[in-house]
Amino acid sequence: MKNSNLVFAPTFNKFRENPKWLVNMLLVIIIAIASAWITTLTTDISAELRETGLSEADVANMSTFTTVFAYIGAVIGAIVGVAFMFLLILIVSKIMKSDVKATSLFAAATFMTLITSIYGLIIVAIHAIMDLDPVKYSFTSLKIFNQSNQFLGIFDLKILLGAYLFGVVLYATSHLKGKSALIWAIVYLVLLIGLGLIQASIAL
Repeated sequence: MKNSNLVFAPTFNKFRENPKWLVNMLLVIIIAIASAWITTLTTDISAELRETGLSEADVANMSTFTTVFAYIGAVIGAIVGVAFMFLLILIVSKIMKSDVKATSLFAAATFMTLITSIYGLIIVAIHAIMDLDPVKYSFTSLKIFNQSNQFLGIFDLKILLGAYLFGVVLYATSHLKGKSALIWAIVYLVLLIGLGLIQASIAL
């Protein structure tokens, strides 16, 4: 495991014996706040609220509330995301009868979330620099070929990154066999795509 050629595998393997997670959790929260900050800077919340017919006073109050809620939601979302990923990895590890400790999996889930959060922050920053609406425009998914097709937006690089990291955690931290980790990573990928397609169908 230590000499695995898989990216991040040696780091995830270290969590078996040294499950440190606090610093990574703080970084996850900081990145979540940074992403929310960039989003609020690039989104004209006041203009959107004015379209609803609110008075200027109400627009000012709602803008402040929306901004504060965005930061709070980002922090809560980051923590819930780590917890959900931890539980998912723990369940799979128990099903496969891995002897890994829960604290090791929590550390791995935190680091996994940190990696995907950094990726997300980079994408948000690029959207901000290029003055692109992240809701209407995507350059990391198949939606780049047809920006109006919500189904193509499901096939995003972030999903592939998440599935890869999920498999690496099972392989390097839970010490599942490579074939088993690959199968679970594929299952994870299929489930994410399936849920995304269902959400896209409901949104139509």
